[in-house]
Amino acid sequence: MRKSHSKELDQTVEETKEYYRQRASQYSDWAHRTDRYEEGAEPEAFWFDEAMILIEALASSGLSGDVLEIASGTGIWTEELLRNAASVTALDSSPEMHERSRSRLVRNPKVRYVVADIYNWVPDMSYDAVTFSFWLSHVPGSKLDDFVSKVARCLKLGGRVFFADQRREGLTREVMDHPSGEIARRSLIDGREFKIIKHFYSSEEITRCFLQEGININISNTATLFYYANGVKYRAQKSQVP
Repeated sequence: MRKSHSKELDQTVEETKEYYRQRASQYSDWAHRTDRYEEGAEPEAFWFDEAMILIEALASSGLSGDVLEIASGTGIWTEELLRNAASVTALDSSPEMHERSRSRLVRNPKVRYVVADIYNWVPDMSYDAVTFSFWLSHVPGSKLDDFVSKVARCLKLGGRVFFADQRREGLTREVMDHPSGEIARRSLIDGREFKIIKHFYSSEEITRCFLQEGININISNTATLFYYANGVKYRAQKSQVP
């Protein structure tokens, strides 16, 4: 990768984090049909209907024990995880998102909040399950293999993974710097504009990355907007977290 291109990606990763820190106060609750699209348009009814399919898929995914939630956000997914999890480590680079989550979950003692960048974070335990939602598309292509490798190292043998994100059709709602690139532009209500990472991976790319790290996944699609994946770790890593 060219040094200038690598520097631009690193800057965009940082700008993505800042965008979500600034946007934390603007989040409402799409699980109860009160949120807006990130791109500014009001969601159609089927957006909420398909989003609830993802919540239901998470509920039936069998995640239990000690769960790591990456990019935990405002706690919408954490709330569902707490139905079966013994503990949830909620990892997010935004303290503002954690505050929204703490408020939503009434400071549930089963949740451990960690403010950290997943790329630099060093886990201190192994987990029975790892989950992340609407996060994988914010991982640049140059970091995908490393990210999936870290997920695998965090998982116990036989541990489960669940994640969800937008299908490639979501490109039609993005303002991309380049049609075939991975940098999009987002605006806040006050008009401030940010560059963010938005990479729409194919099912084949996702499956390959997880399989090479010893995680077998199955991907399902909702009718038009989203996909979700369930997986199991079947092979141990050489550098497993204790």
